[in-house]
Amino acid sequence: MRRSLEISTPKSEIQVPRLQATGVLLAGGKSSRMKKDKAFLEIEGQSLAERSLKVLKALFPEVLISSNQPELFVQYELPVIRDEVIGRGPLEGLYQGLKAAKHDVVFFVACDMPFLEIELIRFLAKWSSDYDLVVPKLQSGLHPLHAFYHRRCLSAIKNNLEAGRLKIIDFYSACSAKYVDEKEMSGCFTDLTNAFCNVNTPEEWSYINKTITPI
Repeated sequence: MRRSLEISTPKSEIQVPRLQATGVLLAGGKSSRMKKDKAFLEIEGQSLAERSLKVLKALFPEVLISSNQPELFVQYELPVIRDEVIGRGPLEGLYQGLKAAKHDVVFFVACDMPFLEIELIRFLAKWSSDYDLVVPKLQSGLHPLHAFYHRRCLSAIKNNLEAGRLKIIDFYSACSAKYVDEKEMSGCFTDLTNAFCNVNTPEEWSYINKTITPI
């Protein structure tokens, strides 16, 4: 069970040096367990999509949205990248996002993470030029949808898509990977539980809303 959560509004208004990379919000999931589009769940009147996009805009000179329903995101006035082949899951989103991005390095994040931390993303970015992928590794496992990927991953991703191997981490062995473990991150960040919190079910969403403490 997660501990009590504190709401911190994404600090898009804070002026921080932007990373030479593209940020992509992955919003193409089916939300089958939630039974409603997770991107538009709201905390204090802000949708999860809006919260995440504010963080991405603060960090990256280019921000894209990965979705097969671009009409849902018109208000954000950002490019929406569609899947070329429907049904191949987030791996297809990574592939299309890497192809569409202007920068070689791309940060991908799922739309169901309410408490993204700007400085944590910047911390992960310091390895993004030296490795094909930079992925957080907590005790709970890898977080491939809060990670940096280099355009060099494209061929490995394409091979797996064509072979029907759609689990994201299955292509990692073909690339140079940096796994940033919990010890490395906790030395600089004490609230990793919140930073990597994601929402999958109505029960999880209810729990978050009951336990958050506005600050």
